[in-house]
Amino acid sequence: MLRVLFFLLAGLSLVFATGKILKIPLHVRRSFEGSKVLLAENATKESETLQLLLKTHNNMEYYGNISMGNPRQNFSVIFDTGSSNTWLPSVNCPKSNAACQNHRNYNSSASSSYVPDGRNFTLQYGSGRVVGYLSKDTMHIAGAELPSLTFGESLFLQHFAFSEVRFDGLVGLGLGVLSWSNTTPFLELLCANRLVEKCIFSVYLRREPREIVFGGFDETKFEGKLHYVPVSQWRTWSLEITKTSVATKQVGGKSNAILDTGTSLVLVPQQTYQNLLNALSAKLQNGYSVVTCRSEPLPNINILIGDMVFPLTPSNYLMEVILDRKPVCVLAIAPINRGFWVLGDIFLSRYYTVFDATERRIGLAQAK
Repeated sequence: MLRVLFFLLAGLSLVFATGKILKIPLHVRRSFEGSKVLLAENATKESETLQLLLKTHNNMEYYGNISMGNPRQNFSVIFDTGSSNTWLPSVNCPKSNAACQNHRNYNSSASSSYVPDGRNFTLQYGSGRVVGYLSKDTMHIAGAELPSLTFGESLFLQHFAFSEVRFDGLVGLGLGVLSWSNTTPFLELLCANRLVEKCIFSVYLRREPREIVFGGFDETKFEGKLHYVPVSQWRTWSLEITKTSVATKQVGGKSNAILDTGTSLVLVPQQTYQNLLNALSAKLQNGYSVVTCRSEPLPNINILIGDMVFPLTPSNYLMEVILDRKPVCVLAIAPINRGFWVLGDIFLSRYYTVFDATERRIGLAQAK
């Protein structure tokens, strides 16, 4: 059974502590059942079609609690920096849709603050889709109220992963380029309503209590100073990787990287992935990239961001699984058929991350 990962620390040092801070405790669920990249196509009526990276597999799910409507209806959600939209399963989804019925559903008729929108939306996946319509209501989050948030009511969840995951829906923390047309996404609306002192948020995934802090960051959760780099692609949480090395051997050159809390693994371009396999002497077995679990240390994967190296140690990039009744170590890194990286929870659990929407920058430091 999952525990609520929540703990109050006496004397907690929060930057901007005299201002408005919203702290969201995060739950975690672990399992390792392979990696799948879900590239979604997002479309609404009378609007353009957009592409977004929504989520990988259900290896690690970090999710928190929100409420929607008045009186409040409670949900668990992924806070996803890789997308901008928010959606929840609808009470109007058919009983035949098991993925929808396995989760808590939003009921607009039970909320006095509900406002209809009516536009349809579709999230199209390689093996299924999410279909529904847009609505508006008040979100309750960490003791604050966010009125008139446009979100999707999902009528149809066609994907095996949605039946298995613990979270009900998703809150997009993106900068807005992937949001539905003529809508104000969560982060922009949160800041516009001055519910936080500063338009920033920070993510800590390494140990209990795991949390997201809106409006500031917690200096007790990281070592040294934050290393800031500019957002490399306008209106997305991305940065530029200068190069990547295994020990002293370079395996990857300059590339953009998206920081994505909605992705479990680290995803790299195909050529970089092949170079990693060669440098680590990994072999393919049952669809996994396997490295023999051995006593002598494996090299770090060194990622140069700006003028600072951010290493991933073997304990970060390897996971032990049972294949053919034997324990083996597999790479928690997967290839992606794109020209950019996705730095998911494997990376974010090692590095405390600050997302600064005002200055369009990202701060990184070694998480304690």
